[in-house]
Amino acid sequence: MNVYVDGGHRPLGQMLTNTRLKRTTQIDVIKTGLGAYHTTGSCWLNSIVSEFIVSTNLRAALDPFAGKGDMLNLVGSELSMQKSGYDIDEGAGWGVNDSLVSIPRSSGSICITNPPFLAKYSARRKSIWPMVGGYYERYGRNDLYEIALDRCLDSFGHVVAILPETFLHSAYSKDRCERIVVLEENPFNDTTFPVCVTCWSPATGQDPDIYVGEDKVAQYSDIVRLRRSVGRSGRVVFNHPKGNIGLRAVDGTKEGDRVGFFPGNVFDYPRSRIKTSSRLMTYIMVGELNNEKAIQEFCDASNEILEKYRDETSDTILSGFKGNNRLGKRRRRLDYGLARKVVTEALEAMGSIPAS
Repeated sequence: MNVYVDGGHRPLGQMLTNTRLKRTTQIDVIKTGLGAYHTTGSCWLNSIVSEFIVSTNLRAALDPFAGKGDMLNLVGSELSMQKSGYDIDEGAGWGVNDSLVSIPRSSGSICITNPPFLAKYSARRKSIWPMVGGYYERYGRNDLYEIALDRCLDSFGHVVAILPETFLHSAYSKDRCERIVVLEENPFNDTTFPVCVTCWSPATGQDPDIYVGEDKVAQYSDIVRLRRSVGRSGRVVFNHPKGNIGLRAVDGTKEGDRVGFFPGNVFDYPRSRIKTSSRLMTYIMVGELNNEKAIQEFCDASNEILEKYRDETSDTILSGFKGNNRLGKRRRRLDYGLARKVVTEALEAMGSIPAS
């Protein structure tokens, strides 16, 4: 099966890795298209999630995307729950059902699941639109997990779902969500994708508690308040090849290799590589910083403000990034919306720009 992409045809599962060179690589179509990343680890069922499940007083668990049944088997052994499930794969051994379309209601059961994750843009880039494109077109969502979560919340009062950690900062309504547990330990054996466990109830108007592992670090409203954006202005221009400020917007793997702002003349990143789409390494132009002393003071102030935000929220104000650092802590990425707020606050804290 071929799919029309970028003025040509690529076979199913041929992921575009270099647009200019039209370079591609073959991906596992079944694993990616069906979201078949199995939850083999038990770290997702920590005391916070277990307490929520027990508090529902429901003794049966149903997984609409059951796969190999890892999650059901764990709650069966740890919490003595009855278990049942559905899967789109006839060979999985469960009732066959496309749970992205509908899920049969099961009174007396809690939904416990790891639904498929796949962003709309990734489905096109990975050339698997023929497999999944109809779901995005039918439901108007931008990720398969959002469609799956819609179906789960439609059919169940109580839901426990493993979702991408980006859910925390997404626009998806958290009106019924009670808890969001960020997992720094990996529950999968075939991906290091950052995830969280979300706990949902029938009650609306929730302000979810945010946990990192077992530790409560904030409430969702705290994160929203701290991330409140500022308007764009000509004072700060991102992705400027001649910028006087360097921004490393992602944590590295070493302990001290963190997101940070640096004087542009010492930032070791080729200016020739800056594009309008640059997101992890870039240069920022702050025109009013016209001497080295002002630039250094601005970087110090920006880094201090950013570290304060990270400390207040145990890093959850930043998005999770691929894998952990060498100490097992989740790597984080700074989006430009929050970066703009940080640098604007730094300029305000500096007041008048110091003379050279």
